[in-house]
Amino acid sequence: MAELGVFDEPKDKWIQYDEDTEVQIRHIGKEELRKINLKAAKTAKLTGVDSVAINNKMVGRAAVLGWRKIDDHSHPGLKMKGQPLPFTQENIDMLMRRSLEFSNFVNENCLDSKLFLDEIEEKEETKNA
Repeated sequence: MAELGVFDEPKDKWIQYDEDTEVQIRHIGKEELRKINLKAAKTAKLTGVDSVAINNKMVGRAAVLGWRKIDDHSHPGLKMKGQPLPFTQENIDMLMRRSLEFSNFVNENCLDSKLFLDEIEEKEETKNA
């Protein structure tokens, strides 16, 4: 039987990005995604910027809540040109615009309600134990 992920309140989860980095992702539901798409289309029409690029940036801003090294939370976990890449709004925008791997990771995971169902089930199991 299929369990559907329809949430009344926002859900977020730390999701492993690579072998030693995780990204905190917030689930984006259908209604919120529709609003993002409409706002991106309107902004694109007003500015002449590609709506897909605007949409991608807006999804990143809505979905990405943080990143860190798995075993050392004081380190951001992501590096660029050999230097730690701190978690900032500007860096989210840059990664969503310039890194296909990061952008794909965010877009795939923020829309996958099953990932967030697992989080709910884990919390319920912990309560019942």
